[in-house]
Amino acid sequence: MWATIGLVLAATVVSLVLIGLLLVLYVRWLITRKLKHVQAMGTAQQGEPARITMELKPLNFSDPQVRVVMQQLKALGYASAGRYLVPEMAGLKLWAGTHPQDGSLALVFESGDQYFAADVIRFYEGGAVLGAGTNPVFDPAQYPSHLQYQQFPPQTPMQEVVQWVKAQPLQSAVVPATVQSLRSLNIKMYADLMDYQLSLPLPSLAEWKESIQKSASALGSPVPPLARQQWQTFYDLQQEITESTAEEAMRDHVLRSGVVPALEWDRMQHNLVFVHERLNTAAVTERALRRSEWTQEQPAIEALVRQNLGGVALFEAIQDLLPEDERFVYLTHVGKPLDARAYKPVSYY
Repeated sequence: MWATIGLVLAATVVSLVLIGLLLVLYVRWLITRKLKHVQAMGTAQQGEPARITMELKPLNFSDPQVRVVMQQLKALGYASAGRYLVPEMAGLKLWAGTHPQDGSLALVFESGDQYFAADVIRFYEGGAVLGAGTNPVFDPAQYPSHLQYQQFPPQTPMQEVVQWVKAQPLQSAVVPATVQSLRSLNIKMYADLMDYQLSLPLPSLAEWKESIQKSASALGSPVPPLARQQWQTFYDLQQEITESTAEEAMRDHVLRSGVVPALEWDRMQHNLVFVHERLNTAAVTERALRRSEWTQEQPAIEALVRQNLGGVALFEAIQDLLPEDERFVYLTHVGKPLDARAYKPVSYY
């Protein structure tokens, strides 16, 4: 799904005229992230991280070039495997095609009126993925080494893209993409990519603004003039979304680890607390006091803060001061997307 990953944020920001529109999209994101917990319960037994969903729908595409590309791929042996919405990516529609001989997957995307693009993907045993396509804002720095992608210019004939993929030596046995497996393969690839991107250092405002403007230029849609405070508002909201998305990803990993019995997950999932190196002292303290009536102005808390303890040490020192029913206890270590310790409540209200 390279044609959408990395473009979603850029396409959203490019299309914004009012900050209010971004806030509407943010509310939509909050709703969909809650739904993902329900989906995760159904997929965890198969070890699939439910970060996105793919809904089979009888869709129509707006850009006539989408049909042209679909016909090119069909002529190259790809059989239609359906049209899908991805609710977590507003406005995204895609067509999927599977190749019965070589097992590769073709995806043609349309994102509102922003762009269309196509990918050809080969999945390998062990998790490696090889792709090629017309993603206009591909940035290799945003991709882990096991997800390799060859970028072609827009409007490149699909025959050229497919031939390039076929010419690459096999890394291991191919995992065939079929109508039955394409959802799980795409979901796994997306989760791996998001884990990697969420693990990267957070960009500064200047770096983030530059990346948005670069993506907008690649899409041929200049960013509307924005005041500095508007850029700051967008940036702060994006940082909040990034933090929340990282926590959702860590919850997915806790769920799939099996350390929490399925019957307890629904009650526990929203009460988990993660402590990691990205958190400043105020954030660690807030999490440590999340079930307490104490505030950060409590003298005993202020005394601990003045000791300049590390995040984990500060969190656990605060727990030692609290009544037992207000404490969190260590549950498990999480390695992706951030190196973190997960804590659960000692008891539930």
